[in-house]
Amino acid sequence: MSFETADAAIERAVTLDILRGRYPSGSRLPTVRDLAGLHRVTPATIQRVVARLETRGLVEARQGSGLRVNDPRESGDIALVPYWLAATLDQPARALSILGDFLEVRRIVAVRLLVRHREAVLARVAELQGAAERLLAASSIDEIRRADLAFARALLAATDNVVALSVLNTLGDMLEHLPALAAAMYAKPSENAKAMVRVLRALAGKDKKVAEAIEQIMADVDARTVARFATSLRRKS
Repeated sequence: MSFETADAAIERAVTLDILRGRYPSGSRLPTVRDLAGLHRVTPATIQRVVARLETRGLVEARQGSGLRVNDPRESGDIALVPYWLAATLDQPARALSILGDFLEVRRIVAVRLLVRHREAVLARVAELQGAAERLLAASSIDEIRRADLAFARALLAATDNVVALSVLNTLGDMLEHLPALAAAMYAKPSENAKAMVRVLRALAGKDKKVAEAIEQIMADVDARTVARFATSLRRKS
C-alpha cells in the first residue's frame, strides 16, 4: 500500500487538473494563497508543490503575471505518463491508447537491450529463474507486482542501461497508483511467470530470430493486459 505525503497528494491533484484541462495551457494557475485555501494546507506547502511543478515543466513563473500553465504535451517527460493515464480514465479509448503506446515503447527498448546484452543476461539466469518462482508463490497483487518488477529490474540491470530502468520505474509508478491496471496485468500470475521462462529460453536458444520471438512473448502479455484493462474501464463507465 502506498501512503502519499500531503505535498505529493496535492502535486498529483494539481497535475491531474492541468492534464484534464481544468487549468488550460497558457492560463494562470491560482495563486499560492488560493491553492492553499483550496487544499486546506499552508502556503509553504503549496510553494513546495509549485517548485516541483516548475521543475517538471508544467508551470512557469512569470514576473508580474503569476504562474503560467505550460502545454504538458510539449513540456512533460516520461514521468508524466502515469498521470496522463490516470487523467484519461474517463476516456477509455484515450487511456487505452496511452497504455498501449507506453507498453510498446517499453517492449521495443527491452527487446533490443536483451538481445544486445544476451550473454550478460544469461549469466544471471539462476537469479532470474528465482524471480519467476517468487512470482508464482506470491499471494497478493502487491507481492505479485513487486516480484514481476524485480524480475524485470534484474533483466535490465544486466544491461546496465539507466534509461530502460527509468522506463521500468515509470511502469512501477503506474501500477502502484492504478490498482485496476495492476489487477489487469497480474490477473493470472502463472501467465506472467511462464512468459518470463519463455523469454529466458528464447535468449538461451539458437534461433536467429530471437528478437522476434521475445517481442512476440512480451506483446502477448501486453495485449492481455490492455484487454483486461479495457474491460475494467467499461465496467466503471
